[in-house]
Amino acid sequence: MTDTLLCLSFHLAPDTLALIPARDCLEVMPLARDQVVPIPEMPPAVMGVTNWRGEVLWLVDLAYGLGFAPLPELYPLQSSYYALILMPRDQRLGVVVAQVGQILTCPLNEVQSPPGTTLTAALAQCLRGYWLTNDNRTFLVLDTQGLVGALATSQKR
Repeated sequence: MTDTLLCLSFHLAPDTLALIPARDCLEVMPLARDQVVPIPEMPPAVMGVTNWRGEVLWLVDLAYGLGFAPLPELYPLQSSYYALILMPRDQRLGVVVAQVGQILTCPLNEVQSPPGTTLTAALAQCLRGYWLTNDNRTFLVLDTQGLVGALATSQKR
C-alpha cells in the first residue's frame, strides 16, 4: 500500500501550482483586498490583519514571502484572494494566495526531491519536493512547519 497525503492545491504564482497538507489548513477564507487592514512598518510580505471569527488574523502574502513577486503584481486585475488559515504551534496565521484549487491525494512515493540550485532560501526551507500528476501538472509539495519557519525567517531580513 502506498502512503498518501491529502492536500489542498493552490496557485503560488500564475504558472506555479503548490500543495499543502489539508490537515494543516483550518479554513479557506475568501478575502477582498479592502478587508485587509495594513499595519505600518511591517516587513513587505506582511499584508496586514483582518477579522477572522472575531479575532485578529495576521495575513502574509505567501508568494512574496517565498521569493516570488507580490500578489498585486502577479495578479494586477484581481480584487480578491484567499486566506489559507494555518495553525502551527497554537498560533493562527493567514497565508494569502490568489487561487485555490481542489483537494488532491498525493502519493508520497511519487514526490521527487527538489533541485537545490533554482530555489530561493525561503522556498528551500519548506519544499518537500515536486509531484508530477498523471495529467502532467507539476505541484510544489510544501511542508507547513517549514513554511511558517521560512516566512518568519524571511521577515527578519
